[in-house]
Formats: sequence, C-alpha cells, structure tokens
Amino acid sequence: MRQKLPLAERIMNKYDFSPKSELKAIHELPDPFLKPDGTRVQTREEWPEQREYLKAMLTHYLYGTMPPPPGNTRGKVTFSRKVYNGRAIAETVHITCGPKDAVQFDCELIRPAKEGKVPVITWNQFKGRHGSPDEEDAVLNHGYAIIEFEKEQLAADSADAIHGPLATTYPGYTWGAIAMWAWAQSRVVDYLATTDYADMNRIVATGHSRGGKVALCATIYDERFALCAASGSGCCGAGCLRYLGGRLGEGLGTCETAGSIEDVFPFWWSDNFGEFGKRVKTYTRSNAPQIEFQDAVAMLQSESIGETGDEDYLPFDLHFLRACIAPRPVITTEGLSDTWANPYGSQITWRAADEVYQFLGAAGKNAIAMRDGPHEYQKLDWVHVIEFCDTMFYGTSPSKNIQCRTQDAKSQMNEIPGADWREFCSHFSWRMPKTEY
Repeated sequence: MRQKLPLAERIMNKYDFSPKSELKAIHELPDPFLKPDGTRVQTREEWPEQREYLKAMLTHYLYGTMPPPPGNTRGKVTFSRKVYNGRAIAETVHITCGPKDAVQFDCELIRPAKEGKVPVITWNQFKGRHGSPDEEDAVLNHGYAIIEFEKEQLAADSADAIHGPLATTYPGYTWGAIAMWAWAQSRVVDYLATTDYADMNRIVATGHSRGGKVALCATIYDERFALCAASGSGCCGAGCLRYLGGRLGEGLGTCETAGSIEDVFPFWWSDNFGEFGKRVKTYTRSNAPQIEFQDAVAMLQSESIGETGDEDYLPFDLHFLRACIAPRPVITTEGLSDTWANPYGSQITWRAADEVYQFLGAAGKNAIAMRDGPHEYQKLDWVHVIEFCDTMFYGTSPSKNIQCRTQDAKSQMNEIPGADWREFCSHFSWRMPKTEY
C-alpha cells in the first residue's frame, strides 16, 4: 500500500514553486492577494485557500517542512509550589511526545491560584533565562498564566540543530531551527489542552529576537494560538527584506539582511532561503561551522553588511507572515534604537499586512508598539503585550502607544492619499480588493 504523505507534504505538492533562477524580480512588496494562477483574491471566502498557498510558500522558501503533530503529547508536573503569598502556583512540567517518547523537555509554569480557566502566554526562552519583565503584574493583576521553555532543549542554536532530538526523531524534513522551535511551542499547547485551567481560546505565543521569529512561525502554522506577540524579531520576523532603515528612515543605519542572517545562521532556515541575498559564505544547514556567537558576528564585517542582494527575487516579503496569521491578532514590539532589527522595515510590513486585516474585517487586530531603546524585551514591551491581549480578549481600550488602523480602509480606497505614510504607501502599489461586506 502506498504510504499517505503528511498534510504539509500534500499541501506543498499542490503548488509549483520555482527555483530562484526562474523567478522574476519584484521591486516592491509582493501582493499577498495574488493567487497561484495569477488572478487575485476577490472575496473573503477565498482567503482560507489563499492562506494555505502563502503558508506553503513560506514553508518552501523560508522555514522548511515540518512533521505533523505527534498525537501523544503528555505532561507531568514534577515540582509545584505556591508563590506570591499563595496567590499563584509555580510548577515544573516535563513534556514527552513523539515516537517512543523520544522528544522530551521541561517547562516552567506560573498561574493564578484560583478556580476557572485563564489565558496562557507560551514563551520560547533563551538558554539560562527565566521570568517575564513583569511577571507579578501579568499573573496577579491581569490573570494570565505564563509557561516558558528553553528552546535549545529541542534543537541547538548552532549547526548541531540538524543533529538534535527533533531532527533525529523526525528525519527527512527540511526544517531549520526556527521551525523546530516553533513546532515545540505547539507541543506546549498540546499539554495545555489537557489541563483544567488553560483557556484554549486565549493562548498566546511570544518570544524575543530569534524567539520572536519562532512565535510568528508557531502562530502561522498552529491556529490554536489565538494571538501572537513577537518582540524585536527583525529579519525574517516582523521586519522587511526589501526595505531597510533605522529610526530616522530608509537607508539610515545598518540592518540585518537575508544575506547576513544566512552567513551566520543558515541552520535556522530551509536551504532554499540561502539562495537569496548577498552572502559572504556558502554555508548550508548541513555544513555550517561550529562557532560562538561573538565569532559569528565578526564574520559580518564585510563590505556587503547591511546591503540587500537578491531579495527582490523572493515571491514574498515579511508582511506575508502577518497575513498568514490574519484575522487572528498580532502585535510586534520594537525598539527604535534597535537598528539591526530594522524598525523602519517593521513599520512597512505592518502597514502592508493591514490590507489583509482590513479586507478580512479584522481592523484593529494588527498592531505595532514602538518604544525608545535597544534590542531587549523590556518591561514597557511587556506592558504593551498584556494591554493588547486584554483588548483582544476582553474588549478593554488600548493605549495610544499601540498603533492599530481601526478605521475601515475600504472607505478610503478611492480618495487621494493624505500625508500620513500609513495611508500613502510608496512601498507597494496594490491594495486590498474591494468588497461588499
């Protein structure tokens, strides 16, 4: 009997994605409404199929293929104690899944000590780090549970990722470390579904820097995440591949590019992504050197740093990530001094993706919060995330620091754009299809 392919593989086989040599340059942000046959989406009813096409495109060119859910995820509480004078419960949870329970990792959970279900923030953490910027406020005053895991338990943040627990348990997939970590974040949701306290309609994915990239990826491919909150995710996250710039505008400051991220972190992505951007080295996922982060940064000291290469040949840009999450809410938090993460480009992709949110009747669910400061997940970012979650889950009013286009853009389509760059978009010529909704 012929073996049935996993769902991800069957979806991929529906589309004929061209190699770089056959792609034409697109000198603006690509149109997310453009279907595989060259026509455009016209109705909301067409969007689910279009979304699957965009997800398959990202799988092919960026993330790589991932295995399906294992179906046997289990969690065991190995340690529990009361904290904050008994107002909260902290637990260590050991999670197992996969063939012969080959995938195992630990999570740290804190939740309100009360009856009933609560929203849960899942957080992929860096090795050796623990605790949110304002855990007490989130848990005690807003009623959120927070569950964290160190993503390097599943795949190393190095070329060893392709030899780690996930890669060896699931051979034959083309995923890089970002997709591996995102897959693990979904396994945390598997566990939460077995508890009596998790509100499964209010599950959040968050992470910082590369963890922000992971949170976006996890939310794209797992619709159980009701909201995504990505902090400082930059290149291949909430940033932009075609347009780069710092707080003072386009072309000002040195930003990470597709080329520089591939020079140092090729093991994060599908090997197909390595074909784009100007690259100093020709490493792939399988032959990337074992180097320390500081040495990796030194590799970037070249005349090509901060310059784009062949990104224009990519059939997508990073507004597609938000578009694939729509109409579910997403907020990205950015530091204006975090030039490497491309704060200018993050605003461009936020605005472009809003065409999709407006089209789907989800105005106000696509948000960005800018603050002064460097590349950190700061307390103010956390405040903005919790505030946005409260707005989306409970209908509270967001602060003026969270930028959302709440007005229906349909009424503005035939008007002359004003001076506000959020309406006058020189980075793309397409707009959302006119609807009768």
